[in-house]
Amino acid sequence: MPVQSTNPDYDRHLPEWELMDAALDGEQAIKANPRNLPKPSGMVEAEKQDGEGNRYLYEGYVARAQYEHWVRDSLRSMMGLVSRLQPEIELPSGMQGMLENATADGFGLKQLFFRVVRQIVSHGRAPLVANIDDNGLPYFSTYAAVNAINWKIASQSGRQDLVLAVFREFREKDDSDEFGHDCEPVYRIYRMRDGICHTEVVNDKEEVLEEERPLGTTGADQRLVKGLGYLPIIYCGSTDNSPDVDEVPLLSMARAALKSYQLSADYFTALHQTSHPQPWVSGLEGDVELSVTGPSAAWDLGPNGSCGYLEFQGAGIEAVRQAMDDQKNAALEAGAKVMDIGGSESGEARKARQNDQHATLHSMVITAAEGIEQGLRYLADWLGFDEKLVSFTVKPDFTSVGVDAQLAAQLLTAAQAGIVSHDSFWLYISTGRLPDRDWQAELELIQQQGPALGGLGLEGLNNGERE
Repeated sequence: MPVQSTNPDYDRHLPEWELMDAALDGEQAIKANPRNLPKPSGMVEAEKQDGEGNRYLYEGYVARAQYEHWVRDSLRSMMGLVSRLQPEIELPSGMQGMLENATADGFGLKQLFFRVVRQIVSHGRAPLVANIDDNGLPYFSTYAAVNAINWKIASQSGRQDLVLAVFREFREKDDSDEFGHDCEPVYRIYRMRDGICHTEVVNDKEEVLEEERPLGTTGADQRLVKGLGYLPIIYCGSTDNSPDVDEVPLLSMARAALKSYQLSADYFTALHQTSHPQPWVSGLEGDVELSVTGPSAAWDLGPNGSCGYLEFQGAGIEAVRQAMDDQKNAALEAGAKVMDIGGSESGEARKARQNDQHATLHSMVITAAEGIEQGLRYLADWLGFDEKLVSFTVKPDFTSVGVDAQLAAQLLTAAQAGIVSHDSFWLYISTGRLPDRDWQAELELIQQQGPALGGLGLEGLNNGERE
């Protein structure tokens, strides 16, 4: 089979991902696809008679339709909540650089976390690949769900694990000029070969662009850092991090928005026709032409002529409007389920309960953090560090907690005196939360911290004067 072959699970979910892409791109993307708004039978018949002359009927039908941006607005609200969260990260000394440089395009772990959550919320899937660059530095490659086209699971050391993964990438064409943007697809393949993870890149003609080599081969001398006995790939999902495709959390909302768009085409066309009745005439004699209508036009119908209007009664307009309201309510209900962030359950208990029902923002935050932590453990193992020194956790507390000025002043005094750590003070100032750690861990932070906060008062903080 060719390299472009896709996993059957991918084929089943591709239409859903394409719908989500269009829903997030907005009205222009929705209207660009005629399948999103089928032509009424009358317009189909009119175009059979004169396709070019009657094309305006459907163009007007589409132009009057209105697509509501519920999906985009909902995603923005959810990411606003997620942006309040502060990941708690622990890394070996040799991986500290990933705090600020963890992605292929040079962003840190916190930004990576936001990207993963956004992709999970919008598409239910965020593929991550742990990798090492030519300088031997660790980083993550991220892919859109539509570009993770194939994967295969087989027995590995007595367990079911990934043995193949194919990702579609886009590279600028060789003949593209300096200001051009023409790209062509290439395919990056990860496979197990003789118990070691290998990678290569081919084009759509299966011509080799990057020869197969063990993953982790770096530098001009092609030195292998360490051969991996597994594929360092995590498919972060809306309910778990297995390669199987999870549900798309906002899909129900996108479908409701699409249905509302289709109904709106009928609704606004009906209103248009109600406002513009069709005139009719009869009984005209001779070569009488009536090509102009309107309040400023006068017709001479002769002694036997008569005229009138065929008015659109609009009996079904209210029913269509009610159907549009029903779709809006369905979208709001779907969004509310995903936004289920309240309650006092523990994170794991809440995730277990919600996973039996649907993916929620709460469970997706936990799943995203677990996926990134797993990738960091892969990298630690790869570079020879102790995996136990790796931790990436996020407590999905979305409640808006205010900062108590008196408590902040007490913490500042304690931090200045070396009684609490600087980290505890800054955590409270930025999030309104106190750290969840025992006194021994707090003591270790105090011993590790730099100079005290002496001389910095709350007035300075209010003016943005932070060290």
